[in-house]
Amino acid sequence: MFLLWAFVFINGGDGKWEIVKTKNAIANRGECGMAASNGKLYLVGGGALSTEVYDPAVLTWSTKAKAPIDINHFQAVAFNNKIYVLTAFTAGQYPDQPNTKTVYIYDTEKDEWSTGGSLPESRSRAAAGAALYNGKLYLVAGIQHGHSSGTTNMFDVYDPQTSQWSALPDAPHIRDHCSAAIIKDKLYIAGGRNTSYHEASNFMSFFKKTVLEVDCYDFKTGHWSTLAARLPLGSGGGALVNLGDKLYYMGGERATETEPNAPRNNVFWLDPATGTAWQETNHLNEARNGMSAAVSGDKIYVFGGAGPKIAPMPEGPRNDSSRKSSPLPAGKQDPRPPSPLEMFIAQ
Repeated sequence: MFLLWAFVFINGGDGKWEIVKTKNAIANRGECGMAASNGKLYLVGGGALSTEVYDPAVLTWSTKAKAPIDINHFQAVAFNNKIYVLTAFTAGQYPDQPNTKTVYIYDTEKDEWSTGGSLPESRSRAAAGAALYNGKLYLVAGIQHGHSSGTTNMFDVYDPQTSQWSALPDAPHIRDHCSAAIIKDKLYIAGGRNTSYHEASNFMSFFKKTVLEVDCYDFKTGHWSTLAARLPLGSGGGALVNLGDKLYYMGGERATETEPNAPRNNVFWLDPATGTAWQETNHLNEARNGMSAAVSGDKIYVFGGAGPKIAPMPEGPRNDSSRKSSPLPAGKQDPRPPSPLEMFIAQ
């Protein structure tokens, strides 16, 4: 048997993480996307072209159609039996990875990929938050030029019926490596950092430039606001989800003035209707950055990402060629041992 993590929801927003057994395992992925559709989880990108589907009814992964290109650094969104990747990084040398301009769509019924409309060049980016509201897909924040520059607060909407994009009012804060979630008629964006921040002696200094503010867009009024409740600890590459009309933010990586950058296992929750501060609950069993997260039924699922055993990228100035690193070739899965799928069960 292979292992799957589980988080059991007791009351409020607290709970514990459990390990559940599965019948098979898949290779680990990092900076991947996962979305839930019809009771199954669809895992895409992050160093593998194949689409992997997890069926909790039979505790089994299955392999489906390959994506047209390598995609990473995105938040997948499910709508009408399809999984949407609005924008992402694709193959290229760090830190100057190009981003996709075209929407990529996986049809869960036909088991095939297709493309949608193109985001205007001036607004293209990756590592952004994405969410679904009333039949339209929303993209917020992100970074335009790999891990080099262009962190933004742009906000756009994609209509899957017409394949057209439209620009919306900017969010209050710039950020990338962030995540978005919808509760009722509001979109929330949390986590992330300013990856455009570089110091002359340390290109990687952006790891400490995390964003604690949580921005909220009210679809009824068409206006942004910033919650009084800031994240206690920021991170880039974490995940934000809605479970039971509560926000959960987990994982990601960060550095501080006294700590080197590393994946984190913190989990925080907030009821935006009543809460004035984020509460910390039990940690993930495995610290991880760049993982994917999705809610199916009364459960939060988390998969993949870089853990504490992965060596960090070297520090150094911008022109230090040792900082350049090639990604895995398209279609090649991460050779690390399978990363357990963590599951948060509401009771």
